[in-house]
Amino acid sequence: MSANGTPLLDVDGLKVYYTVTGEGWLIRQRHVLHAVDDVSFQIAEGETLGLVGESGCGKSTTGRTILFLERPTEGTVRFQGQDLGALEPEELRALRRRMQIVFQDPIASLNPRMTIGQIISEPLSVHHLAEGKARRDRIAELLSMVELNPEFVQRYPHEFSGGQRQRIGIARAIAVEPSFIVLDEPVSALDVSIQAQVLALLSNLQRRLNLSYLFIAHDLAVVGQMSDRVAVMYLGKIVELATRDDLYQRPHHPYTQALFSAVPIPDPAEARRRQRLVPGGEVPSPINPPAGCRFHPRCPLAQDICRVDEPVLRDVGSGHRVACHFAEEAARGFQAALT
Repeated sequence: MSANGTPLLDVDGLKVYYTVTGEGWLIRQRHVLHAVDDVSFQIAEGETLGLVGESGCGKSTTGRTILFLERPTEGTVRFQGQDLGALEPEELRALRRRMQIVFQDPIASLNPRMTIGQIISEPLSVHHLAEGKARRDRIAELLSMVELNPEFVQRYPHEFSGGQRQRIGIARAIAVEPSFIVLDEPVSALDVSIQAQVLALLSNLQRRLNLSYLFIAHDLAVVGQMSDRVAVMYLGKIVELATRDDLYQRPHHPYTQALFSAVPIPDPAEARRRQRLVPGGEVPSPINPPAGCRFHPRCPLAQDICRVDEPVLRDVGSGHRVACHFAEEAARGFQAALT
């Protein structure tokens, strides 16, 4: 929290719905796709919140909507106490200096017609932060901060490797001295050895610049390395939210347990001994999500109440919140499977 006790970012009841059109019998049918459905969380100054889940669960849409790159259907996003939805366009543009994003694809996120110097210079120009020699010095400083040679300013994105291009994207994001950065799967397109280097760079920059991160990923190992707290998302909803250590040592939601069960174990004997939890069926469509608990069609613990009543995100102790009617039983069963 900040000095006055207000979180840096406060997301409350966020919903993002899209209208999609499909072919029906004789007529075109319109459907509503529930990309993000009633998501709430907070991020404190200097904190990293990991957001993890399968592809298509709404993680990236949540990140983009927080920055108002997309408008929410419902809900509020408050940054440093300001309601972003209530701001005029010019006010929002000014506040965006404090909120930045690093995209998943370092190739698609960089303009191939611009040099690296021009790419990093653009946000400095938009926000009138530096001119002339001061701008050139700032660009050189930013390249050094992301461990690239400042002499690369005249090169183009295609002349760099994937890891170097992602460093350029990071340099562009920190150029305007933000407080908060959305990291949208920043290492998923990189080789494992390069992933470690980029993650170390992000950690160093966080300590040096007092940054807060929303770290979006599907890799639990990466999320565990970077995050202070972790939120697990399934079909547009957060189903579990806890500190990293608490979540990794004692997951309560059956979906979270299935994610951990799918993580490869380097010891073959341990892998054979451990019981693997595999959800049945397919992920339901966000156009027609199931009633009650959205995970119930695939959950081994589902009972009648799960098919009717949607579980709320409740505290099961020490700030560990989970949306499951049988969270305590699931936690005990998971621990028993490990022993």
